[in-house]
Amino acid sequence: MAPSVYSRAVRKAAELLGGREKLSRTLRVPLAEVEKWIADKGKPPREVFLRVVDLIIDDSGIADASGPADAPPAKDASASPAWLD
Repeated sequence: MAPSVYSRAVRKAAELLGGREKLSRTLRVPLAEVEKWIADKGKPPREVFLRVVDLIIDDSGIADASGPADAPPAKDASASPAWLD
């Protein structure tokens, strides 16, 4: 059986932070819980899992990908309403 998304995410977050103990401290949960989640013996509560996802996104730079490329296109000045002239 393939590892669950929970197990893979917790494992990846631990790897990015430098270990399971650091992840445990960052999430403020017992190390035994982190170990249990990685072993697929349970899944983290939703709010903890979302913090794990945030850690992964923050580290991967995905959150920084938005920027000018995602901004709406500039409007043509000739198309402005008459009251702006």
